[in-house]
Amino acid sequence: MAGLALLAGATAHAADDIAWIWPTSGAPPGPLREAAVLVETVVLQGQGVVRRPRMQALVMAPGVAVTPVVHVQAGAGSGAVFTPAQRHAVLAALQRYAPRASSGTVQLDFEAPPRQREAYLALVADARRLLPRTLKLSVTALASWCRQGDWLDRIEADEVVPMLYRLGPESEDWRRLWLHHPERLHARCRGPAAGFAVQEMPASPVFDRYTRRYWFHERNWSTPLPTPARHAT
Repeated sequence: MAGLALLAGATAHAADDIAWIWPTSGAPPGPLREAAVLVETVVLQGQGVVRRPRMQALVMAPGVAVTPVVHVQAGAGSGAVFTPAQRHAVLAALQRYAPRASSGTVQLDFEAPPRQREAYLALVADARRLLPRTLKLSVTALASWCRQGDWLDRIEADEVVPMLYRLGPESEDWRRLWLHHPERLHARCRGPAAGFAVQEMPASPVFDRYTRRYWFHERNWSTPLPTPARHAT
């Protein structure tokens, strides 16, 4: 039984459960195999860039594998094409933290808006080219991307992690789609990885479908967890 899945009130079968740890949170209590730690935020602001490295110290238990996460935000006025400074900031951050990837994976968390889709694909391709081949490049994906044509065919990442939480006003429709019609999702969204929130447990068949489950906590991992609602629609 995976420690993080047990913490979320779920049973796992030899799954690799991973805690996403944002700068405002400490590490989850109890056993933990792997943590995806946000190490730097890069904000694309107009033609420039603002870097926000993680400031809060994070103490991990011995033996926990760490996946560094670089979070990118498309700020006000950022264009469809990234400036050289913006591209350099993101790529340099991924390269800077790659030596700390004891899990063998680094992750780019970037909810790129439609206007930046081509620039995003080029950025991922550059990251994959620059990172050591011994490291896997993981990227997060909005659930909506999984139904927006075949552009994900061109994403040169080793892992795509669709995020199945904070789904907005059409959340029940999305959950029914994931539960009953996974064949309608892009193939990159039907791989081994997916992201869930401990406050929004998926239906059991969806939960069991993924063997690399990333868990997001809406507040802080040190906050006692409520009994999570498991969706069954």
